Amino acid sequence: MMKQKLRIGFLPLTDCAVLVAALERGFFEKYSLHVTLQREVSWANIRDRVAFGELDAAHMLAPMPLAATLGIDGLGIPMQAAFSLGLNGSAITLASNLMDDMQVLFPQHLQTSPLRATGLKALLASQPGRKLVFASVYPFSQHHYLLRAWLQDGGLDLERDVEIQVIPPPQMVNSLAEGKIDGYCAGEPWNQLAVQRGIGHVAVSSYELWNNGPEKVLGVTQAWAEANPETHVNLLCALLEAAQWLENHHNRARIAELLARPEYLDMPVEVIRPPLLGHYRYAPREPERFLPDFNVFARYAANFPWHSHGAYFLAQMQAAGQLPSTLADEAEILARVYRTDIYRLAADILSLPYPLGNDLPKSGNIAPWVLREASQPIAMGSTYAVLHHNRAE
Repeated sequence: MMKQKLRIGFLPLTDCAVLVAALERGFFEKYSLHVTLQREVSWANIRDRVAFGELDAAHMLAPMPLAATLGIDGLGIPMQAAFSLGLNGSAITLASNLMDDMQVLFPQHLQTSPLRATGLKALLASQPGRKLVFASVYPFSQHHYLLRAWLQDGGLDLERDVEIQVIPPPQMVNSLAEGKIDGYCAGEPWNQLAVQRGIGHVAVSSYELWNNGPEKVLGVTQAWAEANPETHVNLLCALLEAAQWLENHHNRARIAELLARPEYLDMPVEVIRPPLLGHYRYAPREPERFLPDFNVFARYAANFPWHSHGAYFLAQMQAAGQLPSTLADEAEILARVYRTDIYRLAADILSLPYPLGNDLPKSGNIAPWVLREASQPIAMGSTYAVLHHNRAE
């Protein structure tokens, strides 16, 4: 008998919107699923509760199921991701006083677009012995890898010049305000909240570093997926419909109102809504910039669990010293974790187009393009990675 009562965990981030929309707009119910969304306090907590069966599934950082299956996350319970919750949606934020110091001393380093970290390198060179403290949300996260790549691109030595701590997203802004960290990489609304409070400046968005890069997935244990195949497909169907619903501009404003509620983000809607509508503020005294693809929930094949994204994460894990050596069975691990076959089953039920291959084309696309190796042609956005560290189209 199909399992119908599900507990799904999430962190208070704007990109839990697909889960919230599926619940509040009745998509779960349409597929005979009775879902309770459960807010958690950290990604480690999400990992533990899914691993030990207290949650059926969860909003997860895209590399988490891979790290779990490889046994490098501290638990080693194999997990799967058959659905991506979207693309982009995070940023690197610096303390306002740090930006002010660079503006006074090294304004020439603040003229690049996207902003590079060369100003931080110059600042450290002028202050011998100083070490910057940054935070990312979890060791196995796109945030951690983008932050490392951005700092390295600016010439910083990750051992000598920087300390990178792990802090849950909801604690980032207070840590910045208290002077415990100089900056962080996190998802919204935690960058816009720092800007609104006047304590942070967004240096660069994730979209600017890697156009339409991966962010979060729906994660389940391998054991759960094998025990509940029908439930898993129904769950994906509900989420696919919710993601499609979210691409309507009018519905973006509606989801912002829902996300603001106490049981979800518990945040003023004025902080949540603008990025969802493509309006993004980098600094307290600057006008908003237009970033229409800051949050992508369905278009550009955003929900497909690309193996090439997993291959990128494996490369970053190795570069960060999280994996001891190159994996001999990389293709087998990617096929086991990123379940494109299950995604295709759900997409086929809904008559939605889906990629026929498991990998994005190897060369970056600066302009929009069309994926023709698909059940129906799919309009795609740019997949260009600005930093060579992150080139994994």
